[in-house]
Amino acid sequence: MKKYLISMACVLLTAMVLNGCATSKEKAARKTEQAAKVKAALAERHYKIVVNSMADLSKTDEKRSPQLLSYYLLEVRNDSLFSFLPQYGYNQILGESGVGWRGLILYEPISSYQEELTKKNKRHIEISVEKDNDTLTFVIEVSANGNSNISVRSRRRERISFAGQMELS
Repeated sequence: MKKYLISMACVLLTAMVLNGCATSKEKAARKTEQAAKVKAALAERHYKIVVNSMADLSKTDEKRSPQLLSYYLLEVRNDSLFSFLPQYGYNQILGESGVGWRGLILYEPISSYQEELTKKNKRHIEISVEKDNDTLTFVIEVSANGNSNISVRSRRRERISFAGQMELS
């Protein structure tokens, strides 16, 4: 009976090890496929980043990343940039009438688009758009798995940063 139990334990252990190897191969294949999708989307200049947290660096130097409860995004479509991003605190700018919240809501043609590969194998993208006599520069860092960091600079607003995930179809 002991020999039977020991042999069954060995068979189960072997099956678990083989299953683990297959799982790691599947994970590597999925990771490679996702990296190819990210690279293709960036090459086509047609991608969407769903933003899930914001770092408001305007008041202090410490990084705070509150989770965003609404659906915010940044989308690049060939030669246009669509932004639906929030702004809080000192980053908020009043509307033309002096009241209201505008945030970073815009759909503008891209005036400058630069992309390069960094040493850490991330894509560094700088996009400039002009809106209401202001130049907004979106600096995007995209990793191979689609994780993205967005930093927005402007002449009329404080710098603000966001984090999100590239949406892949």
